Amino acid sequence: MDASIIKQIEDIVGPEYVSTREDVLLTYSSSASMICDTAKPDVVVRPRTAEEVSKLLKLANKYRIPVTTRSGGSSLQEEVIPHSGGMIIEMMRFTDIKLFEDLRSVKVGAGITFGQLDKFLLEHDLWLPMCPESALVATVVGNVAVNGAGPGSSVYGSIAELVLGMEVVLPNGEIIQTGSEANPHAPGPFLRYAFGPDLTGLFIGSLGAFGVITSVSMKTFKRMKHFHHETYGFHSIDAAERFLLEIQEHEIHTVFASLYEDRVLDLFMSMLGDEYGIPEYEWPLRTVSMTIGRLREDELNSDIEMAKKICEDLGGYVIGITELPKGEWELKMWTFVRACYVHGWHWRTLYHHQPPSGNRKSVEKIWEVMDEYGFLGHTAGFLSGHASMNMYPHLYADPEDPEEQQKIRDGHQDLARRLFKTGAVPFKLAPYWKDILQEIPDYMDLLRMIKEVLDPNGIMNPGVLGGI
Repeated sequence: MDASIIKQIEDIVGPEYVSTREDVLLTYSSSASMICDTAKPDVVVRPRTAEEVSKLLKLANKYRIPVTTRSGGSSLQEEVIPHSGGMIIEMMRFTDIKLFEDLRSVKVGAGITFGQLDKFLLEHDLWLPMCPESALVATVVGNVAVNGAGPGSSVYGSIAELVLGMEVVLPNGEIIQTGSEANPHAPGPFLRYAFGPDLTGLFIGSLGAFGVITSVSMKTFKRMKHFHHETYGFHSIDAAERFLLEIQEHEIHTVFASLYEDRVLDLFMSMLGDEYGIPEYEWPLRTVSMTIGRLREDELNSDIEMAKKICEDLGGYVIGITELPKGEWELKMWTFVRACYVHGWHWRTLYHHQPPSGNRKSVEKIWEVMDEYGFLGHTAGFLSGHASMNMYPHLYADPEDPEEQQKIRDGHQDLARRLFKTGAVPFKLAPYWKDILQEIPDYMDLLRMIKEVLDPNGIMNPGVLGGI
């Protein structure tokens, strides 16, 4: 990048917040994503205000500089990998938090992690009841940009369901506010669906393609104190899937519920079972690991009894191993996230959603691909909304074997095609969905039209939305 452009960037944010050092550029050339092609940006910039971001985007438009927005860098699907010759706008200096207790909401800057927000809300006996597995490093705004899910989603859905509005810098540098806060006289964030069309939703899951989210306003809830952790066993796939539906139909407050195959649990337990004190057990064909949470103990006890009855009525049984769901909930999935890192392989994941009745379809296709390509791996899923499950197959490859790395890329694309045919849907348009999207051309044409209107020079994270 020309030195004169670097000087103009420094004039916007200050030279101490601009870097072209090789070691810094190398650090920002990748993320937590594995088995992906990295790329070094030409410059990393750390603005502090929406106005500074606005000036940076106007400069990027002037010189046709590709821009990638980044916060915590915990992304697993390449969306924050920069473009050669491009600019990284890193948002971690946006650290403001403002609580609106009477509105039951909080506004957070783009640099606030889930861990920081939880610590802040704890002082007020409140919480944001959903977070990703990478909660200590993932930012709230970053998770909104990918419409993530995680512990808490089994009741509250993906993070989109908790968003009330946001401040966004459009690619042309204009700054907009969505939701009730679009009214400058409003007391704060209290309604997302204000002023006509849901503009907030346009930026949720947009992966930085439509603008830079500088802050987001979220619903808050009274912090729960009463939890119950339990495992339920089923010798029938039908019964396990039906159990997940019925606990929702009976409004059992299941803050997190995962569904596992016996062989997957055997794999996890062989790596981490001893460390987390999970006793040896001959796991049934399907195991549901579940945490119920309630504000009131009497409600919790009622849910516990109802869950047990539903399970037994479907021919299942209470296993009684509590360490598994407790580890999922209290450690925010680190029990099993760590299982992905305790070996020498790299891995790729292919997040997608299915209804509980579609769980087996995904499992069948995932194992088909693993067997045909000779991959190691596993898969599981958790309830992530009104009638959906978030599935997360992991495919492993030797990082020192280029041939195997290419094979797993090919297998990933193949798996995406097969899953799409089962009715699965992505919640973010990661690169491996690109070929499949040809089957919904009208939808992609609309996205392309929106992109061209908002970003006519194509500077914002080009190609990230299914090639757009």
